[in-house]
Amino acid sequence: MYRCFICESVFGPKAIAAGVSQLQTFNGYSVDFPLRQFRSLPRDARLQFIDFDSPKGLQLCAVMHEAAINHLNKKFTKFA
Repeated sequence: MYRCFICESVFGPKAIAAGVSQLQTFNGYSVDFPLRQFRSLPRDARLQFIDFDSPKGLQLCAVMHEAAINHLNKKFTKFA
C-alpha cells in the first residue's frame, strides 16, 4: 500500500504530550503508520500484527480509506 495522507490525517497518531503520541484505532485495531501495521491486543488471545501489504491488511486499508473520506466529507460539508 502506498502512503495515504487522507488516512493518516484521520487515523494517524495524535500528540498527547511533548514528544508522546497515541495510536488511533480503527475496527478494533491500533493503526501504526510508521511501521505500516494494524495491531490487535485481545484480552484472551495473542497479540496480532497485520501488515498493510498483506491480503487482510489491504482489505482493512481499503475500508479505512473509505471511512477517512466519509469522515472528512462530513467534517467539511457541514460548513458549506
